Amino acid sequence: MENKILFSIIIPTYNRASLIKDTINSVLLQDYSNFEIIIVDDGSTDDTQNIIKSIEDNRINYYKKTNEERGAARNFGTKLAKGEYITFLDSDDILYVNHLTRALETIDENNSPDVFHLIFEILNYNEESLSVKSISENKINEKLIEGNFMGCHAVFLKREVALQNLFIEDRALSAFEDWELWLRISCKYHFYYNKKSITSALINHDGRSVLNTKEIELVTRVNALLKYVLSNKDITAYYKNDLHKFKSSCFSYVSLHLALTKKYRNTAIKFLIKSIIISPTFIFKKRFFAILKHII
Repeated sequence: MENKILFSIIIPTYNRASLIKDTINSVLLQDYSNFEIIIVDDGSTDDTQNIIKSIEDNRINYYKKTNEERGAARNFGTKLAKGEYITFLDSDDILYVNHLTRALETIDENNSPDVFHLIFEILNYNEESLSVKSISENKINEKLIEGNFMGCHAVFLKREVALQNLFIEDRALSAFEDWELWLRISCKYHFYYNKKSITSALINHDGRSVLNTKEIELVTRVNALLKYVLSNKDITAYYKNDLHKFKSSCFSYVSLHLALTKKYRNTAIKFLIKSIIISPTFIFKKRFFAILKHII
């Protein structure tokens, strides 16, 4: 390809020795080769470092730091990135060979957008497709307040945009730091969208299982998300008519994930009621019926 845009693919990792090799290889197999891989090892205690160093490719840059969670690891990598565009790939997910080619196509067709998103799918550990994360219309900015349907590996940001909009490094926000960032960015930039084909996958392995959810930790994380989003004047001004949808989504998220564990039924019911009170139309959502299914 004549276009020689450099992509920076930032991979934060922590104790993923059994998975990260597949993730790295999925990047190395791209049919567009002008990229750098920045792997930020967030204090792994397993064999992650040796696995990474066994892969010989001069586009791989490995850094190990003290554990501070994914947001800090991604920020660390962002500050080292040299590419015109940055994307974040978790160390247990994979890219398909067309990922960067489709990204390049999106850049060319939309006059070098500040941010954009590609389609991805969710696979189980046997690589069977569970669902495809696609949006029927180009309404990412509008719909983001209702829930985080984007994957880090499917989002691309201009380097200057990423540097000016870093992840919040609060451990209490862990697992929601990406949604908070997308909301902040959506107030300033239009999210472009390319839905021509699936280009990456999130692997829904046991380490991600909602069955591992702990009530106190989940509620703490959601409360942190609510605090950061609702105290941000740009976000509240931009989404002023839809903040009830955000609150309802947060409470229903807690309800669903606690219901799935089969351990916290009463708390799941409490958060379900809070979600309905804030946004009565929630009873028409698929998540409402999913919660009922697991509570009853």
